[in-house]
Amino acid sequence: MNPKYFYSGKNTMSKPNKAFNIGFISSPHPHSAFHINTLELVDNVKEIHLCCLEGQEPNEFTTLSDKIKTTSNSLNELINNDQIDALIVSVRNDLCAPILEIAAHAGKHVLFEKPGAIHSKDLQKPFEIAEAKNLNLSVMFQNRYSPEMKVIKEHVAKGYFGRIMSAEARTVTSQVRYRNPKHWLFNKQQSGSGILSWLGCHYIDLLCHVLSDQVVEVSAMVDNLNEENLEVEDTAILALKFSKGTIGSLHAGYQLAGSPPGYSGGLYDSHFSIRGTSGFGTIPSKKNIYKFYSEKDDMNLAGIQTMEFSPITSAAYGGKAGEHFIENFLEAINKSEIFQPSISSAIQVLKIVEASLESSQTGKSVIIK
Repeated sequence: MNPKYFYSGKNTMSKPNKAFNIGFISSPHPHSAFHINTLELVDNVKEIHLCCLEGQEPNEFTTLSDKIKTTSNSLNELINNDQIDALIVSVRNDLCAPILEIAAHAGKHVLFEKPGAIHSKDLQKPFEIAEAKNLNLSVMFQNRYSPEMKVIKEHVAKGYFGRIMSAEARTVTSQVRYRNPKHWLFNKQQSGSGILSWLGCHYIDLLCHVLSDQVVEVSAMVDNLNEENLEVEDTAILALKFSKGTIGSLHAGYQLAGSPPGYSGGLYDSHFSIRGTSGFGTIPSKKNIYKFYSEKDDMNLAGIQTMEFSPITSAAYGGKAGEHFIENFLEAINKSEIFQPSISSAIQVLKIVEASLESSQTGKSVIIK
């Protein structure tokens, strides 16, 4: 029997010691209520001040947290409030980049929902302002904080798998019919793209993050294969070439039948693997499991190993790891450090999404510069 390891995924950083007043900016978004739940659980969040845009109802949030002190629909009033220490931005893709630019001009730190824009070029100006002012404009790629992703990244960094030959990711979820086909996520002007910008972006980021590498070339096929006549892709297959030579792949799609309706309880089928000349690591669809093998002598392994994680239960978005993600963002502000994943990660992911759509349209691979 393979040995099992139990790892809590605890935050390795000290907890922030400052009480934060958070400005929460939301248009109707599937994740906004989840973020309010997280802020309610983070001890160092003292107050939440809402700014509701594009018909967002504040009542959706006020019942979730006693920390909510004010509600308004004035973006400038909230951003220019000197009592607000940082912003959480959970808005439609087409609304996000202009808000980030306004916030950066005002000197506000921001944690924003992915992907952050319709096009990568839309994030360039906010990036430049934030860099000049040493501000955090950080993106909600919180899957980096799952304990299994932390361990597989550590194994890659320590060379346990040798030279990495291939990387494989899959994120498949419920069909469009269970997710309201009229939702803005399937409107090209408001979302930019489909499955790649909504869920595929997480795994594109994870591939780059775990490998500590960047995609330099993409060959892709995308299509609309659900019965609904969508403006954006619902199925995508990507072949990815990384700068260090690794070949990667991503399969993303709204494809599973028999799912509960909505966004919080949809079915998922996921996979993540890294394979090298001396070993491999695999995270199967079943949560909290990691399997790996290495020929390296210092690992002293007798066959394939299984790590089983037992994170503490939490109602936060992303569980306990989601709490730590927010805590570490706040601590980075305390320490005048740049929190990762920063806006530069969002830009890189959007460039890969754009290259994928171009490749599928032209039938040619696309170089990313």
